[in-house]
Amino acid sequence: MTTTLCLAATLLAILTIPVLILLWATESKEQRIRRWRADGMTQQAIADRLGITRYAVRRALA
Repeated sequence: MTTTLCLAATLLAILTIPVLILLWATESKEQRIRRWRADGMTQQAIADRLGITRYAVRRALA
């Protein structure tokens, strides 16, 4: 039983990780801005992380 459970967990991890990487890699700048803002980051912190102006962040959130 334990071996089957470990095998199932390993298989799930092997299948899930590439999907998560693909989703992260294809996320647009606007989606990233919205996600970070929803997570509580300030507009200035987002702008600094992306190397853009705070005004550009504000426009993306509008």
